[in-house]
Amino acid sequence: MWDILPGIEFASQELHEFDLHPVHSLSLAHRYQLLDWVSAPVRKLLASPLEQYTQDTRSEEKLDFDVYMTIATAKETIADERKCLGNHPPFPPNFDVQPFCSQHNTCKRVWTEKWFFTVVRRIYHPTTPLPLSSIPGVLEDTDHRGMNPECKRSILDWLRDCVHIQKEENLIQETIATVCDLFT
Repeated sequence: MWDILPGIEFASQELHEFDLHPVHSLSLAHRYQLLDWVSAPVRKLLASPLEQYTQDTRSEEKLDFDVYMTIATAKETIADERKCLGNHPPFPPNFDVQPFCSQHNTCKRVWTEKWFFTVVRRIYHPTTPLPLSSIPGVLEDTDHRGMNPECKRSILDWLRDCVHIQKEENLIQETIATVCDLFT
């Protein structure tokens, strides 16, 4: 009621220059209804270990229980999706018959080796995990020597539209929307 809107707008623009803790940013977003501030801190928290959520924050800047549970639940669901995708090299359901290739077994072997030796390490990286939506680009840039280029293209085309690849980003967007709803 007593807030001065131009002052809040000015302060919110200036505060973007500072490296605020994500919990502090969410606290300010909640207090001043800065819903455009929600996305970046939620993404940072989803990529951080749970114990860092309230590290070095004052008691009035702790996450509300509902916000904490929303983010923690999403984090767990994302981790499950990463494990599901990381543990099984993705192949299209019709890969055995399409495209025609006389060396399909070799193509599968090369794809599986590149998947486990290149991509899985990055998916499970403890501090900077590879976003699942970046997997097709990483695999496209990876040298799949010994694999038929048509087979590689077939798998990559299927992978770009695969539900599992988009699932992480969809969960992040749902989490951001839920947190925004909690703040209104």
